[in-house]
Amino acid sequence: MHHENHLNNSMKIKAIENNSLAAEVGFQIADDIVKINGHLIRDLIDFQFYVSDEHPVIEVIRNGENYIFDIEKDYDDSLGINFEDTKYRCCGNKCIFCFIDQNPEGLRKSLYFKDEDYRLSFMYGNYVTFTNVSQPDLQRIVEQRLYPLYVSVHSTDLEIRKLMLGVKKDDRLLEKIRFLTENNIELQAQIVLCPSINDGKSLFKTIDDLAQFYPKLKSIAIVPVGLTKHRQNLYPLKPVIPGYAKALIGQIEKTAQMFKQKWGDYFVYLADEFYLLAEMSLPFAERYDEFPQIENGVGMVRDFIDQFEEQSLEFPHRIKNKSLITLVTGVLASPIINKWVIPRLNNIENLNVTLQTVENNFYGNRVTVTGLLTGQDIFNQLLNQPSADVIILPANCLNLDGLFLDDWTLADLQTKLQCHIEVVDKDFGSLIDKLT
Repeated sequence: MHHENHLNNSMKIKAIENNSLAAEVGFQIADDIVKINGHLIRDLIDFQFYVSDEHPVIEVIRNGENYIFDIEKDYDDSLGINFEDTKYRCCGNKCIFCFIDQNPEGLRKSLYFKDEDYRLSFMYGNYVTFTNVSQPDLQRIVEQRLYPLYVSVHSTDLEIRKLMLGVKKDDRLLEKIRFLTENNIELQAQIVLCPSINDGKSLFKTIDDLAQFYPKLKSIAIVPVGLTKHRQNLYPLKPVIPGYAKALIGQIEKTAQMFKQKWGDYFVYLADEFYLLAEMSLPFAERYDEFPQIENGVGMVRDFIDQFEEQSLEFPHRIKNKSLITLVTGVLASPIINKWVIPRLNNIENLNVTLQTVENNFYGNRVTVTGLLTGQDIFNQLLNQPSADVIILPANCLNLDGLFLDDWTLADLQTKLQCHIEVVDKDFGSLIDKLT
């Protein structure tokens, strides 16, 4: 897909549903929708926002000619139109910790595309820095109520920001946050923590600077920098090591307790990785309030453990046929799975579960999260293991198209290992049902 820096100024129709309102009124494929009720239509968000009107007047360009459709409909009635893909803004930052720069060569194109578009933040929860957000963008976010938005802050100290984001000038982040929060736009913030760069005093200043926007700025997630082995010619960064993680947990806990007493919310949350690295027990669910940034790996493990415990109450005492299972995990989650999941599954008569911890050779051994495991690493490390009836894979290894990061598919892995594979997100209950 081709991506450009500017926004489109029309939406081209790719398909029209049969018997839809659009078909009835006379829209055609390849029509360009330019305006609705006088408003420019730049993307799907604009289209959905303005078309929900009960009387949209839609301006179209067809073969260079202008047409106007005057439509009467119920509020929120769908027209039945599908559009060509929107072009999203590229990232103009040069972040010193950017994960995309640490990808090896030869992956699919989309893994090298750096998006930096507030619309993707609104639609999919992508984190954006706001460096390329202009005043008209801010007005639009407010007018169309595009929230929650997920903002990568990293630091509010200007010199540290310039270094970390690779930008030359002040991008006035706090002014933008002030404008949005004063206009009731909810934000979630994240800080990618790089030891010796945006930690120490400057980290706590960043937290303080953001705290003034609570409760519209609802939470801050702190996540450790991810370092792959593909960092030739990139900025020298230190990894987060166990002792560092332990000290940080202690410092952040004090600050978070203070917010809890003041507001009833902890406000600052640490990624699970810090606790797992420090080999400290994970906080209870209460520490994550409503789990505002669970998709960012903040509270995901606690949620998993609690759900598994609940499901396990329903597990049968035995299953009918003997079943040998290999459960795959990454290095980071391995102790957790070993402690909570394996013993409980092996309590079920006729079920024999072995844990296979897969090291990340593709990205290097500093990358230990399950979500970055590749098909080839799983294959190479399972190949010489005793055969199982079923291999269980965590769902977050695969994207929505069922691809691993190295473009292997589930079918590739099944064929090469000659073994049935089940993908499990959190629902072990239905997996056990399948086996019974």
